Amino acid sequence: MEKAILVGLETNKSFEFDYHMKELAALADACNLQVLETITQRLDGPTAATYIGSGKVIELKDAVVALGADVVVFDDELSPTHIRNLEKGIQAKVIDRTILILDIFAKRARTKEAMLQVELAQSQYM
Repeated sequence: MEKAILVGLETNKSFEFDYHMKELAALADACNLQVLETITQRLDGPTAATYIGSGKVIELKDAVVALGADVVVFDDELSPTHIRNLEKGIQAKVIDRTILILDIFAKRARTKEAMLQVELAQSQYM
């Protein structure tokens, strides 16, 4: 079982933030991830380079090292640039909510058609 840290960004436009974070924890559980910690940040909006602030990136890296986390799961959809910069700064695998959901579908797909549909959806997302 992989160990995960959940990350959420609360903005002024965030509705039902706590509910979304609880739902993310349930999705992580459905994907057989052991949630070690949840880290949140309140900002006006995501930053261009790392989605969260640079101080939170350092805090997140320290948490990954201290807790031995394998993966960091963000509540929102991240751009490829965000993922690349975060993985470089945190030195751990970074995924977003969409990737997590696609992984759940991939694990539960049984028929050849379902597997192909999930594979297509993953390719399109990437």
